[in-house]
Amino acid sequence: MGVTYITSKSNQNFKFIQQIIKSRKKRSLAKLYWLEGEKNLKTFLSFENKKFISKIVTTEKFSTILQKDYQLDLGRFDVVIFDDKLFREFSLINTKFRAGLLVAFEPGKKPLRGNDHTDILYLSDVQDPGNLGTIIRSCAAMNIREIWLSPNSVDPWSPKVIRSSAGYHSMVRLIVFDSFSSVMEASSKLMLSTFLLSPEKGGVSLFQQDLRTRNLFIFGSEGKGFPQHLKDKWNFNNVLMIPQIGTVDSINLSVAASLCIIESRRQKGLLSTTTT
Repeated sequence: MGVTYITSKSNQNFKFIQQIIKSRKKRSLAKLYWLEGEKNLKTFLSFENKKFISKIVTTEKFSTILQKDYQLDLGRFDVVIFDDKLFREFSLINTKFRAGLLVAFEPGKKPLRGNDHTDILYLSDVQDPGNLGTIIRSCAAMNIREIWLSPNSVDPWSPKVIRSSAGYHSMVRLIVFDSFSSVMEASSKLMLSTFLLSPEKGGVSLFQQDLRTRNLFIFGSEGKGFPQHLKDKWNFNNVLMIPQIGTVDSINLSVAASLCIIESRRQKGLLSTTTT
């Protein structure tokens, strides 16, 4: 614990923060990710997440703001303070808010076992960090606890994914599977009803399918869809499509994922119609 003042780009703290921001490999080795932005910090800290903070990175001015407005006792953390110009060297957002966190994460290795009806999403080779971040946010809103990912998907702890999830990243477990066979094995052990989402004709409408069981929704990548060789190997019987009106050939991945989990919760009677 303590405060370190940094005035030079040659300082190891400066270089380390830059590496965490830029390098997937470095994030994986250090098990740290970068979180910044006023709204993201507020959301992140509104849950019991302070225990995951590895370092607080800020400026002299904002160190006072973090203590006063965010109830952060800086004496309990490692704090790195930069001057305003140096902070802007690595910051990824163009705002006057000068504060970020290095947050510890532990990659999920095994799915949770439970007797509830919480659905799971599997994303095959998702490439757009904005899509993944939006899906994480939707899952947090619908109490979806896990997202499974293929090894070739975008880094789920990249700064763009973190920013797109709007601070809700810590509410969803992210598990990267080595192979699709492992995904199907895990699905079988959890007794999930497995559904492949496809824009191709021949699938059952999402809104006509009975989704009252615990489900695994499988999605392909934004550009290529779900790999054909896996379709051939696993011969999916449960293929869902989202009916559309108009000439658009497919719906954005994050929109499709959100529709699936919302419709599933609606059928289970888990969507409240009351507001507070």
